[in-house]
Amino acid sequence: MSGLIPERVIAEVRERNDIVSVVSEYVELRRAGKNWKGLCPFHKEKTPSFNVNPEDQFYYCFGCGAGGNVINFVMAIENLSFREALERLAERVGIPVVSERASPQARQQQSERERLLELHKAAQEYFHQNLFGQAGGLARQYLAARGIQSETARQFGLGYAPAEWRGLLGYLERRGFSEAECLAAGLASEGRGSRCYDRFRSRLMFPVCDRRGEPIAFGGRVLDASQPKYLNSPETLIFAKGNNLYRLDLARRGFRDKGFAILVEGYMDVISLYQMGFDNAVAALGTAVTENQARILHRFTKEVVIAFDGDAAGEAAAWRGLEILRKQGLRVRVAELPRGEDPDTFVRTYGGQAFEELLNKAPGLTEFKLGTIIRRADLSTVEGKVAATGRIMEVLAGLDSPVEKNEYLRWSAARLKISEDVLAAELEAYEAKAGIESSSRHRISTKSNNRGDGKGRGGSRTAPEVQRQWSGAIQGLSDIESNLLRLLLHNRQLIHRVKGVLSPEDFRHPVAQRAMECLFTCYEAGHLENGAAIFDYVEDLSVQQFFASLLTSRSSLPPAKACMQYVRRLQIMHLKDDLKVLEDQIGRVEQRPLDARLVSQLSNLLIKYRQVREEISRGFQLQRG
Repeated sequence: MSGLIPERVIAEVRERNDIVSVVSEYVELRRAGKNWKGLCPFHKEKTPSFNVNPEDQFYYCFGCGAGGNVINFVMAIENLSFREALERLAERVGIPVVSERASPQARQQQSERERLLELHKAAQEYFHQNLFGQAGGLARQYLAARGIQSETARQFGLGYAPAEWRGLLGYLERRGFSEAECLAAGLASEGRGSRCYDRFRSRLMFPVCDRRGEPIAFGGRVLDASQPKYLNSPETLIFAKGNNLYRLDLARRGFRDKGFAILVEGYMDVISLYQMGFDNAVAALGTAVTENQARILHRFTKEVVIAFDGDAAGEAAAWRGLEILRKQGLRVRVAELPRGEDPDTFVRTYGGQAFEELLNKAPGLTEFKLGTIIRRADLSTVEGKVAATGRIMEVLAGLDSPVEKNEYLRWSAARLKISEDVLAAELEAYEAKAGIESSSRHRISTKSNNRGDGKGRGGSRTAPEVQRQWSGAIQGLSDIESNLLRLLLHNRQLIHRVKGVLSPEDFRHPVAQRAMECLFTCYEAGHLENGAAIFDYVEDLSVQQFFASLLTSRSSLPPAKACMQYVRRLQIMHLKDDLKVLEDQIGRVEQRPLDARLVSQLSNLLIKYRQVREEISRGFQLQRG
């Protein structure tokens, strides 16, 4: 599970990140006896069933079965891999994470990345101090005119680059950074005679942060009519425009709470929406949505509402982004802003309630495409209708659902003022020519409200749904298997003894088998210093939930001396199952006289099994006596 990261580093990261402190950054917790309690972030609930155990450093939800240690929590809440979550937590407490077998080149690159991050952090401090200092008066006036409050500006880390040629450079040099490093970071430019000067001057500064909230680049906006209006950092070792979304670090929680993401074009759009209560907005750092940005969004949400500027360029950008987002499995809708408006100007002019209504009625992917085609067409002429019909056929033919295809055919016919039958005939001809099996020949006459356009809001699964799934995963698990594993988990010193007489295959239930494998592996690695450590070796969600339920079990723990009794019970239970199979085989074979030899062999085997069972039973009775 840990790859090349030393076990001692994993243990140290887990030990130094108190789970109550980490979980409290995402969930409002209240003390409940020795534990802490809150609403589960992994399913919808009104009564808190999410528990955090500070003593054993693990969490468990009695509603949905989610559970694990602090690393598992960050993995689940942030949709990260084990290594990503480990690195996030390591950085949180200042522990360096470097692989044991990392190449010199990899170590050098890691060192350069860390240096660039330190450099950008220092630059942000410089810009931020200027915004709220004597030099930032004009920038503060500009923000006030745009309706941005001082608290919001601080929360977004906004800054100001004064009209100085070497103001930032001088500040960074005093902090120990070189001109070469500032050039590599894109914070300085090189002029005649190899003289360096500040890249950003006389600009309102927007820090672009990574998913952890660390600045990795900047965008600068002029405060007058000069050009270019926006100046952005170039791509560096820590920043690639197409791999980042503006203020994703602030919006992830909003994605979970509201069930969808709002994708906008500009920095000010995100900031104004956030100030109005729309904390689930991010910007694409350019009008072109990239596949990497779509993948990032898909990790945190299942639905995206595009709210690009209400002009031709914004509409074209939304059209391009639709397919990229859809191909990543996202439900996509488009908030259609009035022409000439962007999200920033819209909420300042009409208010948050009006924007909420815009989001609620935002059409889905297909309706937006068809609506755009029809809006752009000249329907007053035959040529215009024919051209629009051709493009509409292309959209309809690409739909998989016959019901959806039929409904949008009707929708288009009404707006084109063309007979449905005529449009259906056009679609049949188009599909036949394209080699697509036509579904319009079997049109559904009853109107349907389910257009499959993605208007439904995505949300977390309810507790009963998750609980049913979890219950199904452990159905058939015996109390003997469950109690033995619980005893071993709480008394790690017993594992060595049991390991000599049992193997994971001795457990009947697949979840119990995989749990025993994890337990043995963790024990052999010397990593089982406490119960929460086991989660570092669990990749199967059912096993993770199983271990969490064992650690949280409210029933009294059997004494350590009962361990071998459970082992014997398990062996007896398995022998009984084997004996039943043998008896069934003998019964079937006895019906065929030619197989007398096989009957004899099976009978002898049956006698031996019974003897073993009796010996184990006698030993078990003696132990109990």
